[in-house]
Amino acid sequence: MADLAREMSSSGLIRKDSPPQGPPTAVSCSGSSSEGRISAAYNSLLMVNVNPSFSYHALHSLLKVVRIRLVYDKDFPSNCCYVTFMSCDEARLAFEHVASLPLDGSGFKTEFLQSRNISDSDTDYIPNVFESYLENSVSEVRHIPPSRWFVAYYRNVYGNFIHASWYLAKEIGTIPEGNLKKYGKGVLVRAKDITQARMLQHLPCPNDSMFETVKAHPTFNYSKGCVYS
Repeated sequence: MADLAREMSSSGLIRKDSPPQGPPTAVSCSGSSSEGRISAAYNSLLMVNVNPSFSYHALHSLLKVVRIRLVYDKDFPSNCCYVTFMSCDEARLAFEHVASLPLDGSGFKTEFLQSRNISDSDTDYIPNVFESYLENSVSEVRHIPPSRWFVAYYRNVYGNFIHASWYLAKEIGTIPEGNLKKYGKGVLVRAKDITQARMLQHLPCPNDSMFETVKAHPTFNYSKGCVYS
């Protein structure tokens, strides 16, 4: 399985964060029960003490994941996450899938939650494969904003940072101080707003351009502030 958990950890997605305000209403998942069926509102799972090797990519590639919120406290050996699905049935299937994985080594447990009890966060991991669904879904699921961090790669390996800043300012408008940084064989630029983000996303790179290509950064867009210095 893909090792997305480690990728997200290295990108700063797994970070110290505050759990949702107010204790979420949780229901332990134990299959069929005489106490009643899990309501359709319980479309989320809380997973506590998740094994770092667990692949979130494998989970959302099999099921209809809407978002994943990770909460990590560096002072305690506890790694938990909130995974929201499109339906209660998907959440049930996810529980069955997770239960079959070797995740119960250090107090791992899973509980059902109502997604309305899980507050949204800018650090939520939202699989791109579901972007079209989220754009047309009910208001309960937020619209996915476009990428804000982009990497513009020089056409020649050794580009000029000052010339790059002038070129980008001419193409996309004023770039706020701190939003443009040297980055390997190119520059890292943060769009100041949605309009500028879309301009970067579709920035033409003809043969006479100083940039060979402009791409959204593969990880920085998933974690607010992970590259600030």
